[in-house]
Amino acid sequence: MAAGRFLEVCTLFVIVLIHEFGHVAMAKELGWKVTEVQLLPFGGVATMEDSYATDPLDEIVVALAGPFMNVVMMGLSYVFWLGGVWTEEWARFFLISNATIAAFNLLPIWPLDGGRIVQGLLCWVLPYRQAALLSLLGSTLLVGTMIGLSLFDLKINLLVIGSYLLSVNIQAFFRFPYQFFRFLMEKYVRQPEEHNVQAIQIGPDETVLQASQKLRRGASHLIYVQGTGLLAEDQLLRALLFEQKHDTAVKELVL
Repeated sequence: MAAGRFLEVCTLFVIVLIHEFGHVAMAKELGWKVTEVQLLPFGGVATMEDSYATDPLDEIVVALAGPFMNVVMMGLSYVFWLGGVWTEEWARFFLISNATIAAFNLLPIWPLDGGRIVQGLLCWVLPYRQAALLSLLGSTLLVGTMIGLSLFDLKINLLVIGSYLLSVNIQAFFRFPYQFFRFLMEKYVRQPEEHNVQAIQIGPDETVLQASQKLRRGASHLIYVQGTGLLAEDQLLRALLFEQKHDTAVKELVL
């Protein structure tokens, strides 16, 4: 019995590892730099550089790569069972384990794959800052619900996982000003690479910081300052990041 449990634990570890390899392989294919991979019982978290300002579709593709590997392994378990390589019991365990890990990771909770997908979708229709904070808020509310249900049913495993995810989301809120700064820095560096130009309109008395909060992922912007003229995105970012003009009215950058 102990040997059987040990084999099952090792198998779960391998499943999680292959799940994360899916994320890493897709991220590298897109040119992202993977700095860290944390393995957890229900999945893992891959930390990547140069990913904040990229196209939201890239974020979604990288997030889906992990569950896709689980689907592939589910198919293999069925093939191995039909071929007589695995017993029906072991094939069922392997299939259910993959399905459970994939389904859990697709929950719309940050930093799970589902949470990254939700944030990517929001970034298609909203400025990055608004999309990120809205996804974190929804994620935190969902985790709170998970913890409440685990307390009601006395499910200790769910309580532990929910508590961990809640702490991650709270930390993400506190770290967001730094993350937003990283986003702006990456946008400034990626300017020559971005071909999707979008126009945004802002009031002349809005500050440089307020204007920067309307920028979106995966696009460069041509900013129309009402009653004043046009402002290039790189000019706005330079004023914010290097010239310390956070509270300067944008109309002064155009005049």
